[in-house]
Amino acid sequence: MLFKTKNFSQDALDHFRELQRLSFSILENMAATLQEGQTERDVAKALVKAYRAAGTGSFFHLPVVLFAERTALPDDGDKKWKTGNFFPKSRALKKGDSVIMDAAPLFKGYLVDTSYSFCFGDNPKHAEMMGNLAGFRDQVCRAVNEGQTFKAIADKVGSDIRAMGYEPVHQKHPGEVLGHRTLKIANLPFDWRLQGFDGVALTWFGWKEKLAQSGWGKHSPLWNESKTSDHAPHDGLWLVEPHAGDGPVGAKWEEILVIDNGKARWLDDNPPHVYQWSQIAKGLGYGPRSKSEA
Repeated sequence: MLFKTKNFSQDALDHFRELQRLSFSILENMAATLQEGQTERDVAKALVKAYRAAGTGSFFHLPVVLFAERTALPDDGDKKWKTGNFFPKSRALKKGDSVIMDAAPLFKGYLVDTSYSFCFGDNPKHAEMMGNLAGFRDQVCRAVNEGQTFKAIADKVGSDIRAMGYEPVHQKHPGEVLGHRTLKIANLPFDWRLQGFDGVALTWFGWKEKLAQSGWGKHSPLWNESKTSDHAPHDGLWLVEPHAGDGPVGAKWEEILVIDNGKARWLDDNPPHVYQWSQIAKGLGYGPRSKSEA
């Protein structure tokens, strides 16, 4: 099978968890080394090297690094950001800047997609925003288990973020996604890349979405507010990524949700953002953990 999206064995799920933890550790370790004056491009290049050293063969998308106002995906005349908007810029890091790093590596065909969001220095607005995103972790899982449609869940997350006074800027992501599938691709003897995307994975996503939009396919790989998500949640592994923005501050989290026989659970109990939320609730710093804490 060239693409596998559901009915994973326990060993495969354990491997996805292991790789998700590895990806988070690379992002968190990079966050711990950031220095004032580094640019998004500097950090993105360093992330590519770190992932390659860890065994990444390709990327669903190259590492995204956003500083300050770019973490909130500011409007440039279009509602959605184009792919090029996400490419790293020469924006230099300053104290008090919000930071988002997002990477989607493939390790021998296993696709994981992780985001790490924190503040470089103190910024109460970012701490409040990051803490407010915590509730969506239980909310999304519970809504799936109640049998709500993907569309209804995405609608509610978007409206709740607006009620908090923020913009749901995940709706500016390609596909306007609250989430998207992850998958296992069979090992192939070649790499095919398109604008920093793994060509095989990107083609599969595009083909499946076009089939869903045309009515020929029932399983869109995207989870958003469109009619192709107006159905009961599909079994498989889903990457959920609520993203809020307000002026110069943006925050998000992203991790794998497992849906099996219509019931949902998070693949891991303690990703970095769960630790961050506990720190924020205590009024403590929520930057990168030490290796002993991770």
